[in-house]
Amino acid sequence: MHQRTVARGAPPRPEPSAAEPCHERLVGAVTALGCTRARYSGTMREGWPLAALAAGLCAAALVSACAVPPVIHVSPSPPVPRGTPTTVRPAPIPPSSAPTAGPTTPTSSLAPTQDPVTPTAPVDVTPPSSPDGLAPVVNHISTTDRVAFITIDDGYSQDPAVVSLLRRRHIPVTAFLAVDALAAGHEYFVGVEKVTGQSVQNHTLTHPHLPKLGPDGQRAEICGAADTLGGWYGQRPWLFRPPYGDYDRSTRRAAHDCGMTTIVLWDVSLPHSVLRFASGSRFRPGDILLIHWRPNLVRDLPIALAAIADAGLHVASLQDYLPRPA
Repeated sequence: MHQRTVARGAPPRPEPSAAEPCHERLVGAVTALGCTRARYSGTMREGWPLAALAAGLCAAALVSACAVPPVIHVSPSPPVPRGTPTTVRPAPIPPSSAPTAGPTTPTSSLAPTQDPVTPTAPVDVTPPSSPDGLAPVVNHISTTDRVAFITIDDGYSQDPAVVSLLRRRHIPVTAFLAVDALAAGHEYFVGVEKVTGQSVQNHTLTHPHLPKLGPDGQRAEICGAADTLGGWYGQRPWLFRPPYGDYDRSTRRAAHDCGMTTIVLWDVSLPHSVLRFASGSRFRPGDILLIHWRPNLVRDLPIALAAIADAGLHVASLQDYLPRPA
């Protein structure tokens, strides 16, 4: 991979200081509500219920004045996964994040209101390779560039607010789509492609555990999805993500035979709004984040963006670093 020097992003925001005295905040809160002895005594003359209400309001003010701002809790690093030396198996996806229902709130009126992101391809990119007709597997991009990558799987939720967020923040995410997840319509992701400047990529037809299928079944899932997505969006995918991160040698061979240049896993995930890292406790250059097209995506994306910025990184296009073959 190339080794360009890229300007460092914004420095990490300072963590809130737990040692900061809260007496000044207490004084302000007490003064704002008028929580004085005279106020209490005056309220008592007016009636006990009003006095109780005033006392409750003042107590709430005192508690909130000294409350410590919430901090995203990062789970410990998962154990090193099994697989080939070039493969790091991601942390398991909780069952609740697996596909459960059909699409929610599909829409096709998603024409961007401003120019879409136009990625600038880096120089000197060398895509991964593997011998013996097997697709290479990556979960991290080897680069010194101050970048991280966001990938979003499945396609079960199609929230217009997410497209608005991607447009507003100019985020070049890569969507790995399962064909069955788009049963109610695939037009939403035409809008995603226009806004992000990225092509949709392959996540199988029916989202199965691929190693449970034979070689022919795996090939049908991968090739079938590539053909369908290519027909819908005008360009055949070249990157593949196996559902649940499960794959075997037959998966790699089928992916190669179906024209997939790389099997893309991940080393950071965001289940239930909690960042989970395969290594360390913050984003590193080249990290690949997994999220899902779920109803909570518009809430979770800002969590990821803040953590990436706090690490001094910015979001780059994965497809610049794993480009479509010429």
